[in-house]
Amino acid sequence: MTTVMLPGIIVGSKCAEWYSSMIASDSSRATILKYEVDDMIKVMEPDDKVIAYYSLLQFRYNVLLEEPTTQFTHTNDTIEPYLTYMYYFMNGQSDFYAARYTSAIRKYEMAEEYLEQVSDPYEQAEFYLRLAEGYYRINQYVFAISYMEKAMAIFKTEKVYKNKVLNGYLLLAGINTELGEFTKAEDNYQTALADSTDFPRIRALLLRGLGLNRLKQNKQKEAMFYFEEALATGDHADTIVGMKSKGDLAFIHLRFGDIQTAIPLLEEVETRSLEVNDIEYIARCRVYRNLYVHYHRDLVESGLNLLIEHELYFDAWEIAEDLSTYYEANDDFISALKYMKLVTQMNTKQNTLGG
Repeated sequence: MTTVMLPGIIVGSKCAEWYSSMIASDSSRATILKYEVDDMIKVMEPDDKVIAYYSLLQFRYNVLLEEPTTQFTHTNDTIEPYLTYMYYFMNGQSDFYAARYTSAIRKYEMAEEYLEQVSDPYEQAEFYLRLAEGYYRINQYVFAISYMEKAMAIFKTEKVYKNKVLNGYLLLAGINTELGEFTKAEDNYQTALADSTDFPRIRALLLRGLGLNRLKQNKQKEAMFYFEEALATGDHADTIVGMKSKGDLAFIHLRFGDIQTAIPLLEEVETRSLEVNDIEYIARCRVYRNLYVHYHRDLVESGLNLLIEHELYFDAWEIAEDLSTYYEANDDFISALKYMKLVTQMNTKQNTLGG
């Protein structure tokens, strides 16, 4: 019996449908389509372009499931412009999830040179959203806002992408918070929260964002409330971002001197951050454990230096600011001044990194 082989164009069309479900963050639909595509690939006529497209989408699917590969191993062996775009775009996302934000931006900028090859406006909007997130991570807020507003304008034209619009408000509120524009931040958070009932994952991120917003204002008890609300929403507690919310909650308990409540959370985050190699929270846990549980100045420094070694200057800036406040409250003004100077240095490095 002769096996009927599927033409590459048919499989490629199904791959495009699969990608659309990922852009819409429809993980259930994306999983169904993944298995369909997997079966079709097995009986497809030889077609290197479709295989390359399929391989790139495999990475994007892992991103959707919050299982991004930190090392992107595909090579760009094609001269097909759209696949070249996809190669740089997915490579940029790989760098982003590995916290190599400047490298991610460079890859995105290379992808942008081929953006005219992308005919679907929502696929273009997905690119703008990712680029906005990248610029946000390196403090280039003007570019971040510009690209996010372009993404939101497109996503607002179709209800199926409402979750993407909510993500846009989340990023804009985060920028408002970093700039000290707390009224604008509150407006963006509340606008998004009002429409987030059907999107528990995004609702949890918005609640977490409000927690970070309150930390920025040193409203520790309000921050605690929002982190607890986030962790009680959807599956947030089981996600990598949820791990960070648990860490932030543990750090608040430590600041309040509630060591007994903090320790179980702290230990959970220490274990999980090592498993996923999250440098930021490995460092944060090291700093706060050795500042509040058993004081070890050298290990506090070690945690801070770990962030600097990995060019996580924004996080080092935040912790240095926290350390300066801690030592000032304990009348160690020499140490307080030391860390405030480090805040300035980290701010300079962060701005240089984003330049």
